[in-house]
Amino acid sequence: MSNPIRKSALSGYIARHTPFDYDAFIASNPSEDDFDRWNDYCLPIEYSSFEGEYKTLRSSCALFDGTPMMKYRFCGADAGAFLDRVFTAPVSHHPEMKAAYALLCNEDGYLMDDGIVMKLAADNYFLITTEIDLLPHFEKYNDFDDLIITDESELFSGLALQGPKSCMLLSEMGLDGVENLAPFELQFFKLGDHKFLVGRLGFTGDLGYEVWFENDAADTWISAFGAAEEKLNMQVPGYGLTAINLCRIEAAMIVPGWDTAGEFEDLVLERTPFELTLHWNVKLQDERDFVGKAALLKHKENGARFHMTGATVIGNPILDFGQSLYANIEGKRTRVGSLPSVAQNPVSKTWIGFASIGAEYRDLEDLYVVHNKQEFPCELTKLPFINLEQRKKVPADL
Repeated sequence: MSNPIRKSALSGYIARHTPFDYDAFIASNPSEDDFDRWNDYCLPIEYSSFEGEYKTLRSSCALFDGTPMMKYRFCGADAGAFLDRVFTAPVSHHPEMKAAYALLCNEDGYLMDDGIVMKLAADNYFLITTEIDLLPHFEKYNDFDDLIITDESELFSGLALQGPKSCMLLSEMGLDGVENLAPFELQFFKLGDHKFLVGRLGFTGDLGYEVWFENDAADTWISAFGAAEEKLNMQVPGYGLTAINLCRIEAAMIVPGWDTAGEFEDLVLERTPFELTLHWNVKLQDERDFVGKAALLKHKENGARFHMTGATVIGNPILDFGQSLYANIEGKRTRVGSLPSVAQNPVSKTWIGFASIGAEYRDLEDLYVVHNKQEFPCELTKLPFINLEQRKKVPADL
């Protein structure tokens, strides 16, 4: 029997100004067409209007409830050495109060999960991942003397504030100096009696911040945020999974379990980092050993099975994740790959996505998808689809 659906301490606030009512939504046992059950939390596909959420995020700012994410703490003198062992790229050399994007592979070199690891001190790291329970994986490789690993998922709430006006709003809240944060930098801020960890992070390819705090600090955050909204005459909406999916595809950000199967029963459905444009985050030249290194060396030597790129579908079909990608070879329709993730831009009405193409077909050009027996051309595109200037800029310098 599955666990009951929960709501986070931020859910009602993020859903305000919309028709979305969490209590009624959960009580009515809604269809999974309307929400995602994410680590037993209820997260809407849309709060009110996908188009409105997307437009507001790209022109102003919007809120995403990150509370359902998994959160792990690594404490002790061996914390950095342990993380260097389980990630494909080392993190222990990073300065304190710095975050990094991290990949976790299994022994066969296939991507298990990814996340953001935050180095708060030499003996204190905080890791945010999507949904897999990684404790059994971590314990398998924990033969270190001075290391304590704890799952703190239930202790912290979190949110992402994304968009070009996100810094302005945080500054108005009283987070003095937030405008000086560069990408992946972290800083603690105090509001009332509570501390808030703010990182120049996000999953939209835009200017944005992630904020993490103990659950009992939620009311303090909500009060300060609401006062800043009122002073700036802003109403910051929540955005759901449909909007975040489009934004992260535009920014070429991978989601294990969406862009891979994540079940490891059929390896044709799994991917190595080399097959997901993530080769840059695999440091095979390091002397250190890490989980999956031997297999990844063989994968690199043998060559990637799949080539990943961006794809724009011409026309207006109805597409879904895993859409088959075809080419006519010697007069015969041949499946050459798939679109593991797709999204329709509500402004341009065009479909974009990631194309995973068999290595033997990577040089083909005339590819297409099929919907209702009709062929729709698919143009391959370099990733990312967007490259917004404010994403990499320090707001104080703009």
